[in-house]
Amino acid sequence: MVRAECRPRWVNETHHPRYRDNEGSRFYRSGRLSPQETWLVLGDELGRVLDDAERAFWRKPLRMDAERVRWWHGAIFARGFPHDGGRFRKEPAFFGVMMPAGGMRQLEGSSPETLRQDLEEVCVSFNQCVDALSGSAASELMACTRAAGALYAGILRVHPFADGNHRTSFVVLSSALWSFGLPNVRFLDDPEMIAHDDAVTGALLSDTGDVEPFARLLAERIEGGRKDPT
Repeated sequence: MVRAECRPRWVNETHHPRYRDNEGSRFYRSGRLSPQETWLVLGDELGRVLDDAERAFWRKPLRMDAERVRWWHGAIFARGFPHDGGRFRKEPAFFGVMMPAGGMRQLEGSSPETLRQDLEEVCVSFNQCVDALSGSAASELMACTRAAGALYAGILRVHPFADGNHRTSFVVLSSALWSFGLPNVRFLDDPEMIAHDDAVTGALLSDTGDVEPFARLLAERIEGGRKDPT
């Protein structure tokens, strides 16, 4: 996975140059924030968006489409980086996937010409799963985590934005779980991130990738939380 989006690359910001405030920079109009400051700003905004999403979708229907994904990206980036927020990328994108056996494999996201269509297909697939699940009185936990996990991995695989794909996908994953009446699952420390990377890799390698390991990890974490008396 793209671990740089899950934790800061730099610990001591004083030893690294600040982003330049020009159109060629990664975060245009960033206010000359350092990498560490940028991390903190985006973390605060991610928390705010997650709070809003939980209130909006806890046990309520969630219909996904490309515009909702774009809006969530915009909500995370808009305050600190208005030029970047909610803008689908116009250039090719490559991202690294940590392989369970070791090493990293580089994957290419959808082309700029097809990314919106590919993103819509991922969303339509999730909506179809929701429709199928709504027909039963009590949805099986694994069926819910498969639907949410496939949506999450699909957005990461399309990689619709120049930056912030993991943050946006995490909002989507959390909202999908909340809509099923399930808690969201966070990956906070290195062991949890390694388990996350190992489980989701198969689903990222292709659009027919295996989401079962990641769905099982989500279900195990949710069940473990239910049994935890704290």
